[in-house]
Amino acid sequence: MTTVQNAAVEATVDDVTLLAAIIQCEAGNEVYEGQLAVGAVVMNRVRSGGYPSTVHDVIYQKSQFPPAGAGSVANVAAKGPKQSCLQAAQEALNGTDNTGGATCFRRASSGHAGVVIGNHVFY
Repeated sequence: MTTVQNAAVEATVDDVTLLAAIIQCEAGNEVYEGQLAVGAVVMNRVRSGGYPSTVHDVIYQKSQFPPAGAGSVANVAAKGPKQSCLQAAQEALNGTDNTGGATCFRRASSGHAGVVIGNHVFY
């Protein structure tokens, strides 16, 4: 697995909290590298031009991240995400990408080709 360093993205405290919340919802029980990878996917989407251009709009894009639509992300953000997820969010915002540029992920058990980190495959 190769880690690349992209340019950092300007972010508000709300962006960091929101990114940490989606990381916690999607990979809160994963190894740290898996948490970082979820953050990297969001940031790769922000940078891609093929998705919305803000952290908030990527996370809340219709039918993309089920925990966002279900209210789980807002719930975690309101309570305060756990420290490892906040750290992963900050690292992803600072440009760290351990997914090889992935913009999607799913359970590793799906059999989808890609980079497996923890219980997810990133592609």
